Amino acid sequence: MDTTEELGGTYFYHGNANVSKEELFWLIFAESLADHLGVSVGTAATILAGQPILKKRVVLGSKVSRTSIASKLARRIFKNAHFPYGIQFSTIVKGRTRVTSKIGAVVGRAVPFIGYAQAIIIVSLVAKDTREKYNLISRPEHRIAWAYF
Repeated sequence: MDTTEELGGTYFYHGNANVSKEELFWLIFAESLADHLGVSVGTAATILAGQPILKKRVVLGSKVSRTSIASKLARRIFKNAHFPYGIQFSTIVKGRTRVTSKIGAVVGRAVPFIGYAQAIIIVSLVAKDTREKYNLISRPEHRIAWAYF
């Protein structure tokens, strides 16, 4: 018996017999997600590295008492380096916009957003792979006609 076969109105998929169309979809989704998990470790790491989990001393006039691992390391690596020609970047800290010209601050504050972008890309890839494989296996009346990915 093949790995993907129709059996009396149900499906047979990778050793799972009598699988409904919904179960087939979720089996393919889980398989596709598992294929992409190697990337998600890096995604999770960048998101976590950008979270404010380390205590820091409170500077006069500041309400921020925590910083992230990424921010601490970026500031240590870039030290007091500034962007050339006085270029300043707007960054987001706790929902508020802050302007800085320090390279370390910009890099440290951008890290979690890189992780979020990676997570969105992974979810899109998993959804696309799931749809393509499901539509390849399923009967025409069970196929999904998603137009947006």
